[in-house]
Amino acid sequence: MIKQLWRDIRLHTSVRNSGAIDATMDENIKLKAQLENVGLELNAAREQLRVIERQRHGEESQACVRYLRREELILLPRLIELLPTNDRFLIVDGGAREVDRDIRWRPFPPRRLKFIGFEPDQTEASRLNATPGPGGLEWHFVPAGLWGSSGTILFEHNKAPGGSSFLPQNRILTDRWKFENPSEVSLAKDMFFPTGQEDMKVVSLSEWADEAKLESVDFLKLNVQGGEHEILAGAGGVLDDVLGVLIEVAFVESYQNRPFFADTDQLLRQRGFTFFDLLAHHYIGRSATSVAAQHLVVQQPGIGQLVSSWGQLIEGHALYFRDPIANDNSAKFPPHRLIKLAALAEAFGQVEYAFELLEWLMLRPDVKDSPMATAIQRAISDGNSAYNELRRSGLVPTSPK
Repeated sequence: MIKQLWRDIRLHTSVRNSGAIDATMDENIKLKAQLENVGLELNAAREQLRVIERQRHGEESQACVRYLRREELILLPRLIELLPTNDRFLIVDGGAREVDRDIRWRPFPPRRLKFIGFEPDQTEASRLNATPGPGGLEWHFVPAGLWGSSGTILFEHNKAPGGSSFLPQNRILTDRWKFENPSEVSLAKDMFFPTGQEDMKVVSLSEWADEAKLESVDFLKLNVQGGEHEILAGAGGVLDDVLGVLIEVAFVESYQNRPFFADTDQLLRQRGFTFFDLLAHHYIGRSATSVAAQHLVVQQPGIGQLVSSWGQLIEGHALYFRDPIANDNSAKFPPHRLIKLAALAEAFGQVEYAFELLEWLMLRPDVKDSPMATAIQRAISDGNSAYNELRRSGLVPTSPK
């Protein structure tokens, strides 16, 4: 009796356990199917994310390429929206040869830019005037040179067109040079020398501005082979409202009585400008030696090196801007002029200064708590985000902190 009862209990337990096992197996099968579905969905989601990331990276790469090519900038379009609708950047270029190749003005909407150039070479001035401004940009080229006063002076043509000048070339020095780049070498005495002289018309900035009834110049670029200092000295009140200057400066007397960088720097500082950078460094080698330094694989050219690698630095283009934060002359420049200054700073690569200027302007007493302050803050925030996106791509080294 007891044995039979025990067998019945074991049989019942076995059946019950079997049912539990079957149920568990069913649950496991269902769970496995669910996990497989989740895995498929997860893989699909991962692939979708990869596609999105590739698209995003492609878009970022394109944005970086456009930025590096100066096809568009980050702050510029946001700042232009803060300016009056009829306000344009007026650029004056002294020595405008081949300015149609200059990429620095590409990001500016053509309708927001006006360009006036002075070029003593009448053939080049005619070519430029016959060349349509990019995108319908309004530009005009005066077939005359800039100088400290208006009139006619002797102009010295050079075999190298960009070497022509109102100052006589100092061949005792320049014939010792050779021009080098990583692929070729040329002796200066074979390609850089006077070929003739002629009287040429010149005008001063101050007299030209009076005749043109000019209100203010936003940016001034000068590259006239030694005459830059003379032009600045004769600019008069025109220079008072200029926001930025890019000017060729010399470290050697390549033209007779040519002012040096120290002279030009002193003049510009006296007129309220601050030096920011030296661009387009021009180095020369020595014709008396067969060694071409730029062709030596052991050379390590680069800014910040502790040894020289390119030869002698003879010229460069010095970049100056107004700095109302340091010079405490902010009252002289209304907000819209300082917004222009920030835009010009970005155009020439001074990105951090552009942001610093906007942060400072936003807190200036006449702007603080105004709708303009809100608009500037939005431009700063959006600009920060956009620059950080470019920075993460690794293609744009400078980024606001």
